[in-house]
Amino acid sequence: MFSEKHQLLFGPPVSSTDPLTWSRLRKELLFATIIFGSCATGSLGPLLVPAFVSLAADLQVSLTSITLLNGSLVMALGLSAYVCSCSARCFGKRSVYLFTTILVLAACCWGAASKSYTSLLASRVFQGLGMGGFFALAGTASINDIYNVDERGWRVGLWNFAVIVSVNLTPIISGTVISALSWRWAFWLQAIQFGVLLAAVIFFFPETTFRREISGSRPTTCNLETSSDDHTLDHPELDTEEKGGRPVVTSASIESIPVQRHNSLFVFTEPLAIVIDPIVIWGSIMWSMTFTWTILLGAVASQIFTAPPYNMSTVAVGSLTGIGPLIGSALGTVIGGFLCDLSSKSMAGKNAGIYEPEFRLPVMLPATLAMIVGAFGLGAATQYGLSAVVCGVFMAILNFAVGMGCTGIVAYTNDACGQRAGDCFGLAMVAKSAFAFGLSFVFNDFVVKRGTLIFFSTFGAVSVAVMLTNIPLFIWGKQIRAWADGRDLLRRRNIRM
Repeated sequence: MFSEKHQLLFGPPVSSTDPLTWSRLRKELLFATIIFGSCATGSLGPLLVPAFVSLAADLQVSLTSITLLNGSLVMALGLSAYVCSCSARCFGKRSVYLFTTILVLAACCWGAASKSYTSLLASRVFQGLGMGGFFALAGTASINDIYNVDERGWRVGLWNFAVIVSVNLTPIISGTVISALSWRWAFWLQAIQFGVLLAAVIFFFPETTFRREISGSRPTTCNLETSSDDHTLDHPELDTEEKGGRPVVTSASIESIPVQRHNSLFVFTEPLAIVIDPIVIWGSIMWSMTFTWTILLGAVASQIFTAPPYNMSTVAVGSLTGIGPLIGSALGTVIGGFLCDLSSKSMAGKNAGIYEPEFRLPVMLPATLAMIVGAFGLGAATQYGLSAVVCGVFMAILNFAVGMGCTGIVAYTNDACGQRAGDCFGLAMVAKSAFAFGLSFVFNDFVVKRGTLIFFSTFGAVSVAVMLTNIPLFIWGKQIRAWADGRDLLRRRNIRM
């Protein structure tokens, strides 16, 4: 059995300013702000989903144009995620969270007051630009900053829970608001929500960036003690060598220094240094295919369920696309986070106490099985006009796969990429956003021309094929990471992270 020890990827904190040494209350207030901010940010995308058809009639534009409101937001989010990841090194994470929260607040007010489709589209772009903070940094870099490696899995699961559940809960609420008031009021309520979030960031979200320098760019293994009675931390002796009057970190040593903010615009090109790393490529493709399902369902739900044989109202569509997926996402993210920690501890125990990031990947197996059942089942149910309840069950299973899969992806890349996790996730967000933006032009026409069975089966088959790459990654992941490190793919020469 594993002890209650908290194992650190970068060794023991040697400074009282290190976020790893903060009090439990301070950490939990910050984490609560992360969860609230992630919920608020996640709710922006599907805000108008239940009213796509009625909004198209109101603004006198095509359904594809309305879908583009979400596609533009997603594309802007991808750009924002990349910029936020870079900006955090220049200005600190707190500054990024403050700026992006203010930007979304202003853009929601803009959306509520917009009088034309063009104005509404522009407001959605700026909303997307403000979403990058809590999407690119919160679930990766910020959690890594304040929690030890054995505390991260279930917290990453909760972050995924907040994002994905908010995506599914929003249509239920916004459908009711839009029907009772108007779509403009949906934006006003969002503005109020982000005003509360801004206050939370100001009071409960201090700067978390702290430099922990070690040799190499990322961890390959972590030695987890297996004693069950000793509850103290065991750490390697800290050794330094003097070169030129300055302490230099050796392979067994760690130097902790406060964050150094960069002033050069060159920092915005730094993440490109890791774009050819196999782990980053895998994470980007996996995240693109898995998370895009939440966008895909939102894009076609109103089109499918307001038409015969369902003929559902805006409120009913919101409930259908919210309740089932909400339950599935909740179970997938929570169970996924638990299984990530359970498998990593269990496998490390069988590996002489040595932890490898690949020990988090077994969670992808049940996610893949659920993806098969959910995608192909939903396609058949909608094609043959089965009851809305049956469709809701398959959407729940599909979102269970998405929730569990996203948790596994983030948990693995967090540990495999270490301090570069924020860069990795920023690039993944760019890839996902470009992928989803391109598909937003074809979603609705694909359904009309090919039918829902082929539509869902096609994306389901591609998703399953991509998810099966977890098998070779689990087997050869350590060798892949060693190969990448040996070729300096994750080190920025002459650049301080």
